Amino acid sequence: MSWETEVTDALQRSGVQIVTYLPDSVIANLIENTERDVAFDSYRVAREEEAVSLLGGAWLGGECGVLICQSSGLANTFNALGSHSIANGMPFVGLVTRRGDLGEHNLAQVPGGYNMPRLLDDIGVRNRSLEPSDPIGATVERAVSTARSTGQPYILLLERNLTGGKDV
Repeated sequence: MSWETEVTDALQRSGVQIVTYLPDSVIANLIENTERDVAFDSYRVAREEEAVSLLGGAWLGGECGVLICQSSGLANTFNALGSHSIANGMPFVGLVTRRGDLGEHNLAQVPGGYNMPRLLDDIGVRNRSLEPSDPIGATVERAVSTARSTGQPYILLLERNLTGGKDV
C-alpha cells in the first residue's frame, strides 16, 4: 500500500471531511486520492491562508479538515495560524511536504523548509516529521485526534524519504 493510500484511509477513519490543498507534484497522488473519495469535500485554494480560514469555518460547522501543501506555503500561514486558528481554538491537521532539507535543489526553499519544525515550535504549533519507518496510518490518526482534543492545529511534515521529493 502506498503512503498516500495509508494517509487517505487514516483520514477517512478519523472522520475528516474537508480537504484543502494547493497543487504540488510531490503530493499529487494524495490530492487525487482525496478528490476521488466521496468521504471528502476537497477544495483547491489560491493561497494557504485561505485554507486556514476555510478549515476554521469547517470546525465551527462541526467538521474536521486538513491542509495539504508544501513547507514554503505553510510559512505563508503563520499570521493566520497565530491570529485565527491558535487564538480561537480551531484545529486542523497539516500534511506538509518538507522542503529545504536533504536533497533540496532550490536554495530558496532552505530557510523555511529546513527550519520548519523550529519555526512551528516558536509559534506554538505542535508538529512532527513523518518518515517511511513510522506507522503512517496510526500517526495520521493520532495527529487528527490530538488536533481535536487540544483545539489546535497539528502539522505532520512529510519528509523527502517518504514522498520522494521534488527533483530539478
